[in-house]
Amino acid sequence: MARLYRISADTSEKEKAVGGILTFGQAGWLVLGLIIFGVVFIGLSRLIPAVLAGIIALIPGLGVALPFAFFKKGELTLTQYLMWRFKFERKNRYMVNTLTYRLDRPEDYAREQELKEVEFRV
Repeated sequence: MARLYRISADTSEKEKAVGGILTFGQAGWLVLGLIIFGVVFIGLSRLIPAVLAGIIALIPGLGVALPFAFFKKGELTLTQYLMWRFKFERKNRYMVNTLTYRLDRPEDYAREQELKEVEFRV
């Protein structure tokens, strides 16, 4: 008789919920690109022919949708990568040295000599 084993679900990968192809985040970025395309197209179609307006409107629409929906850098989506990079660049890089340890002071020198004499055993 076969044995049954309980195996936890693999949560390392996001679930492809939109048609089994896209995650909700990817679908959201594609919808945002479609909205940008529509706004630019409607704005330009009043001034220039519709075909030319459609071609011009594709550039910002696809420029937002495709990289943010599908580009990954080191297992991070582009959104996560940019957020982490922004946080890293804003981080304070000054190291505060609270250690007031100098061998020219007698008490620090004595402490250092005591540590040399102690035999460390595991």
